Amino acid sequence: MEHPLSLYDFPDIYDQILRAPAEQVEAEVRSIRQLLAQRGITGGHILELACGTCAHGVLLAQQGFSVTGVDLSERMLEGARARAQEAGVQIDLVHADIVDMDLGTQMFDCAIFMFETFPLVTAYEDLASHFHRVLQHLSPGGIYIIDIDAHRHGVGAEHQIWGRRTVPLANGWVEVWNEDFPGDWILGTRHMAMHCRIHMDEQVHETVDEWHIRMDSLWNLEVLVKTLPGWRLDGFYSWRDLSQDIKHEDHVFMVLEAEGRDTQ
Repeated sequence: MEHPLSLYDFPDIYDQILRAPAEQVEAEVRSIRQLLAQRGITGGHILELACGTCAHGVLLAQQGFSVTGVDLSERMLEGARARAQEAGVQIDLVHADIVDMDLGTQMFDCAIFMFETFPLVTAYEDLASHFHRVLQHLSPGGIYIIDIDAHRHGVGAEHQIWGRRTVPLANGWVEVWNEDFPGDWILGTRHMAMHCRIHMDEQVHETVDEWHIRMDSLWNLEVLVKTLPGWRLDGFYSWRDLSQDIKHEDHVFMVLEAEGRDTQ
């Protein structure tokens, strides 16, 4: 069976449609560095999870950090490699699933999971495996910074099409629209798909990416962390300036500290 096309097969177009603006990435990197500096870490090794084209990792590498990026999409890793080369930095890139990745004996001072994609891990067993794997690769006292969607909407009960727009490209354009399906109230997951019709170099490519998204509250994230051996929740902060006044933020940083390696 032919592999259906995904937006992840087009890293340049992904960056134009889904990647956060440069000024947001720069602000987030400043906050990441501040969180590290508060713990006496001004350099070291950073692990970027579900890195995509490694926007944060490239900037951190330019600022003197050693960076490893992990992603399940080979094409996105190719895009990350090109971004790093353009920026004149070296980044280690690993093709792996963040749920059960094995990076050998590599240890990191900090792990980051950006762009609000953490809720795509929906099963508790997968979450537990993911946190166990991250903990195995964090130095004692290392931190894990996760970008959390504030989820102003609920699971959803109706089918609807929304967000139609056209995104210009240097050599064409992309028609984009989103599709909501009834969510799962038992699992607490929203169900949506993003459609793209890519007009490029006199060719048309259709992509569909379908996601089940865990609808977390900050309260149930606190509860989740209490079930995970070796982790302590430090708190929730604004990605802009690390303020704890986050009631108007559409996404926030959840910061965890590694208390000890999970050997189970």
